[in-house]
Amino acid sequence: MTSRREVLKGALAVAALPASGRANAELGSTVPLYKVLYDTRFPASVAFARRAEARGLTVHAMAGDMTRFWYDDLYHAWRREPVAVAGLTAHGALFCLERLAWDQRLRVVYRGEHAAAAGGCVAHRLEGPGEWVSEAAEAAAAPGWPAALADVVAGCPRVRAPRREARAETRGAAEVPQSEALFSWVIAPVSRA
Repeated sequence: MTSRREVLKGALAVAALPASGRANAELGSTVPLYKVLYDTRFPASVAFARRAEARGLTVHAMAGDMTRFWYDDLYHAWRREPVAVAGLTAHGALFCLERLAWDQRLRVVYRGEHAAAAGGCVAHRLEGPGEWVSEAAEAAAAPGWPAALADVVAGCPRVRAPRREARAETRGAAEVPQSEALFSWVIAPVSRA
């Protein structure tokens, strides 16, 4: 039987956790991710997936076409229940999944655009829940931004918060193609707060 002392010690330990995305994960208030989709054509996407996999998330590779992922996997998962997915892909995969998610009452709760900028830099435009998007912007500004962003995406908060936009730039990090932007995203059930 649990003693009063053990309950109080546990409560104090939880109260001492920092109020960040990493703390959200420990408290169970993050969006649980079913799968993380990545595109093998882009080194940034591969780095994102490697970090996600190192965190214990299930990753799914594609090479520009998410059709097999949809028909063989996600369609069936969403028929059972509305599960969250995340990724770092080109716009096409995000566009298709966003439209398919609407029928399941899921929405893009976080979207980050990562585009090549002058001088070999990457410009990031991020939109997501409240203060959490500031944490995403800090990660995007880091030299190893794809992996750092995977850590932040894994801590996307479950609660519905006012959406905010943030911008960041990674200097000297030409991990995105010149021809098209990459997008990091989380599609999840929308909490009605």
